[in-house]
Formats: sequence, C-alpha cells, structure tokens
Amino acid sequence: MNLLNKFWNTSARPDGRLGRLNLRFMNIAHTPMARWNLSLIAWQPAWTVLDVGCGGGRNLARLLRLCPKGKVYGIDISEDSVTYSRRKNSHAIKNGRCVVELGSADAMPFTDAMFDVVTAYETVYFWPDLPLAFAEVGRVLKPGATFTFSYGLKTDTAMRYWEEQVEAMHLLPVEEIKSLLTAAGFSHIHTTAKGKATINFRAIH
Repeated sequence: MNLLNKFWNTSARPDGRLGRLNLRFMNIAHTPMARWNLSLIAWQPAWTVLDVGCGGGRNLARLLRLCPKGKVYGIDISEDSVTYSRRKNSHAIKNGRCVVELGSADAMPFTDAMFDVVTAYETVYFWPDLPLAFAEVGRVLKPGATFTFSYGLKTDTAMRYWEEQVEAMHLLPVEEIKSLLTAAGFSHIHTTAKGKATINFRAIH
C-alpha cells in the first residue's frame, strides 16, 4: 500500500500522523459539500443536534451557528477526531453549548428521543452495520425528527474505484439504502443530488 492509499485509508478512523493530516484536509475539502447539505434543512435556533462522525469538527461549528440557542453534540470513533473537534469548538464546549464524545454510530451514548436532527456527512459508508446504526439514529431522534446525511459517488465506476482505494468503505445503491432506512422505521425519505458525486438523504423517524 503506497502513501496515498494509506492516507485515504485513514478516512474511516483518522488516527495518527496521517489521520490528523486527513482531518485538516477534510475540514477544507468537504466544505462545499457540507454547506450544500446543511442548506437543505430549515434549521431552528433552539434545536439540539448530533453530528455522527464529526471528524475535524468544522460541521459542529457550522451547526452551532445555525442553532445559536441550541446545543450541538458530536461523536466519533477516532480519539484524534474527538481531540481535534474539541479543540476547534473549545469556546462552545466551555460555554456548555457543545459536547464531543468518543463512540460509534451503532452504540451511541445518548438517551432516547434526545435530538431534533442527526447529521452524518461523508461517513455512512464507513459504518460496518448499517441496519444497527440506522436503528440507533432512530432511537436518539425525537418523534418526527430528521436524519440527514450525504452519500457520495452515484456511479458504479466511481463506487468500485473508491472501494478499491479505501478498505473500510462499503458503498450501496441508493434504493438499498432507502430500504434499510425504511426497515429502521424511517419514512418520507427524500434524496437530492448534486452533480455526479453527492446525494443528500433526508428521512423522518
């Protein structure tokens, strides 16, 4: 595995020197996608929001601005991601408006019906057990609340390429993802495409 492959493979769990470099890269490179995804939700000032796979913490900062009277939580399986996100949002954490914790999408350390929105950007295809993770998202959402996430690479060719590059990446067709969401108790599942690369999912639980 060459250095570039090693770098891409830190995307699933950004630990170590290359992982920390990837966190800085993702904070910059994912900005256009994140802004577009966030623009598809009618944010409310007092919402309580969770970002699953919070990575470098820039989306947490955006969510704090979108919900200035609310509270924003982040979770990530990478200790380096948690450290990086906490550092980036240290002021909001000190003021009690932001919490960042270590944990996984399929076993979240939160109580039932806690969040108005759960977000997950450029991370769902790294979740090893999607049915369990989707059920966990549904558990922590308030009734009628929204799960929104991005899912890249619509074409079969692009999906195969990135699955070859990143060992932990598992890409599924859109209709299969919709079926898994439905099985986890979600409804009103909407998808919006941006160019040839990214799809946004929005579903109500």
